[in-house]
Amino acid sequence: MTHTFDALICGGSLAGSAAGFALAKAGHSVAILDRATFPRPKLCGGLLTWKSVKLLEHLFGETPGTLTRAGAINYASNQYSIHTRTNAVAHGTLSFPFHFVDRTAFDALLLNKARQAGATIFQDTAVAHCDPARGIVTSQTGETFQGTAVIGADGANSVVRKSFSDVDTKRMRRLMAPTIEVRLPAHAFPRPVTHPELSIGFLDAGYGWVFPNNQSVIVGVCGLKTKNTNISQVFKEYLEFLKIDSEAIPDRRGHPLPYGNYLKEPVSGVTMLAGDAAGLVEPLFGEGIFFALCSGMYAGEAVAHGLAKQTSPGPEYIRRLNQQIIPELKASDHLRWAMSKGMQWIGPWSLKLFLTMAGTPLGEMVHGMRSYSWLREKHWDF
Repeated sequence: MTHTFDALICGGSLAGSAAGFALAKAGHSVAILDRATFPRPKLCGGLLTWKSVKLLEHLFGETPGTLTRAGAINYASNQYSIHTRTNAVAHGTLSFPFHFVDRTAFDALLLNKARQAGATIFQDTAVAHCDPARGIVTSQTGETFQGTAVIGADGANSVVRKSFSDVDTKRMRRLMAPTIEVRLPAHAFPRPVTHPELSIGFLDAGYGWVFPNNQSVIVGVCGLKTKNTNISQVFKEYLEFLKIDSEAIPDRRGHPLPYGNYLKEPVSGVTMLAGDAAGLVEPLFGEGIFFALCSGMYAGEAVAHGLAKQTSPGPEYIRRLNQQIIPELKASDHLRWAMSKGMQWIGPWSLKLFLTMAGTPLGEMVHGMRSYSWLREKHWDF
């Protein structure tokens, strides 16, 4: 049996839900396939920037207030701090607070919004193969799905991406950062955590974080591997730095994070990649939520436009990516390596000088009010 839809979306997390909602809202038949059953566990720092909040309101009609009442947002802070192994480099106040979501509740809420808009959800349906030219997807149980277009939103280890013949797999692997995260009860952390904290100097290209959530604290490290990098040892050292007994930490979870391996033209045949599947994660601080939501929305709207005009959606999707998202990732990548070299050559004071000079505009850059390119004012197209 073959299930036929206007569009198939592989992956029901953030990019998939955004794409599915945009398509269903436009009146098209869309199937979202995911290997999990929602709500499902999803460990993530869950930080929402200003641009994420604006996009959620624009696309889904959700605000910090509605998301808080739904149990998706569970903490907010307008403070931040950055540390090295020995010094506090920066502590500041932001013009707009960071909001923190519980990804398990947040992802389930957005997928349900896509369902309510008219998308058909196939849970517990893992994708085994994709034919990007013909728009055919086969599940691990042998079910076949046919779509006029396919959107691969199936994460960093994307099955859909593996069907693309022109992806530089060596670059994709080289710039994929291993990540380890744990969630601790707030009472088990050695001190109160009231705002997001970043730590640098544990990895040449990477960082550690401590993020507050309601009644819990999320601790993690990520960074690019070198020949001598042992991410488990780095995480152990980071826990010791935080005065946490590493032997007492349960349920450590690792996952890959795209960290500069973004694809400028993630299109093959009638198939497009969005979110982590396309490597669309900001390379300096590792922000992925916004870029998953935004690229998913762009992909869904490009397919909807193509279906209405009977044209290929790929060029429109690539145009918006290269107009809005890719320049930010490129500039962020340049800034990441410049700051890394400054740390190596001069030490942490180079970063402190930069943060002091940039001040408020730097916070606005992270939030998306300003661009990573020379801190220019940023105008998003939503």
